[in-house]
Amino acid sequence: MGIKLTHSGYGNRSFMYHRDIPSMCIVPITYPYRDIPMKLKHQMNRYASKVKGKLTTIFDPEHLETLARQSQFIQRSSSKMAGKDFVELMTTELIEEPAVSLEGLCDLLVDLNPQAEMSPQALHQRINPHAVTYLQEVVQLALRQQLEPVCNRLPLGALAPFGRVLLEDSTQCRLHEKLAATFKGSGGSASPAAVKIDLIYDVLHHSLLEMHLSDGTAADQGRALAIIPHLRSDDLVLRDLGYLSLESLRQIEAQDAWYLSRLSKGVDVYLEADAQAPALVFIEHLERYYPDDHVIDLPVYIGHERVPCRLLAYRLPNPVVQERRRKALEEARKKGRQLSPEYLDWLSFGLYITNVSQQVWPPKVVGTIYRLRWQVELTFRNWKSLLNINVLKGTRPERIKCIIYGRLITIIMLAIISSYASWYAEDYLQRELSLPKLINWLKRKNRLVNAMHGGTFEALLRNLRRALPKLLCKQKRKRRTSRQLIEEHGAYMEDALAA
Repeated sequence: MGIKLTHSGYGNRSFMYHRDIPSMCIVPITYPYRDIPMKLKHQMNRYASKVKGKLTTIFDPEHLETLARQSQFIQRSSSKMAGKDFVELMTTELIEEPAVSLEGLCDLLVDLNPQAEMSPQALHQRINPHAVTYLQEVVQLALRQQLEPVCNRLPLGALAPFGRVLLEDSTQCRLHEKLAATFKGSGGSASPAAVKIDLIYDVLHHSLLEMHLSDGTAADQGRALAIIPHLRSDDLVLRDLGYLSLESLRQIEAQDAWYLSRLSKGVDVYLEADAQAPALVFIEHLERYYPDDHVIDLPVYIGHERVPCRLLAYRLPNPVVQERRRKALEEARKKGRQLSPEYLDWLSFGLYITNVSQQVWPPKVVGTIYRLRWQVELTFRNWKSLLNINVLKGTRPERIKCIIYGRLITIIMLAIISSYASWYAEDYLQRELSLPKLINWLKRKNRLVNAMHGGTFEALLRNLRRALPKLLCKQKRKRRTSRQLIEEHGAYMEDALAA
């Protein structure tokens, strides 16, 4: 039985811990099986078997052939190209050659299946709406393999009370201007054609719950409610300002889940639920009543709907404030705008809203926990720099969509492997996995490609465990990582601003 803490001030729900100790008493836990080698070996093999099973299911030839025929990508029994051929062509075969031409794709296809020889024109015709539908189905097949996590994870300090921690963010990829009719971009100094990829990511289990494509002009706020169907009780949702929607906050709480977000300048803040109560002149209120407080923690109501929540205001050091103002003024100058003195004062604070109570998160740690959201930013950077998700060659919408879906399938495969590698590194080696190092290791010597083609996943995972201690973990450093700060309930003002 866990310990219940009353969720006072923000509803009448209670908070159930996954451990029999309060969060402030959670201490780093050493690996529990290192003195029981047989049990450890059994656990390693069991998790490795799950990884193999998930990857094998994604690339099962019979299942892929069935999906190919159901989507009408393959319509004739005499088709030269099998469903598995096209999936491999759009995934593992493009890891090293992201901008390959149609001629190059035909050359790669013959290597996969000598019977599938065809001209660039013939392949061009095959990359049609049916091909897009087929790869969409394979993406969904791959995502379903992540519904059950590969590994059981140890609790992570201040995140221990939550079943999952869901991050949502988006990234844009520029496209050829001829694609503007299908994938409209922002124009101006930005690209006239762009595609946006929205990601919902379970950071504790390295699982990708949803990946949604839209044109570059789609607002993040339009996706604010997309996370609701994925929610389970005691999930924690971390999102940036672009997704801030009072209706989504209410629905997250209605699902017995939790949220942490930054506060937007345009959202009114009230001290009372009474509809007649005036909105605060917020920064003036903080300066008047809390002039010497570095961290201010208030129960408030936000928006005209008076949504109850907890508001954290961190007073930022002057060098940080000056840098934030410089960037804001430069951005306003580019857009021909003027910033008000009130907005410049607003930049003096780091402002966060949450429905998690003080009993679970003391004021000092909330800003630290929000830093975890940057993990999804780093993920996007790795996808672009190491997996070339933004290298999209072609001027036909169907070809672009097939390339993107192929890259997403590859990314899901890597997420499954990284979940296993992260578990082994953190729970057994007491180290933190470096995702860029892992991706480069899997690409090097065609390790991932060879394992997929040869079905040698056991050997791949054995070699992965050998490589992790010396090659694939982050280097130890004096400054604590975000993960270490969360494990130790580190104060936001202590380390975050020095990062």
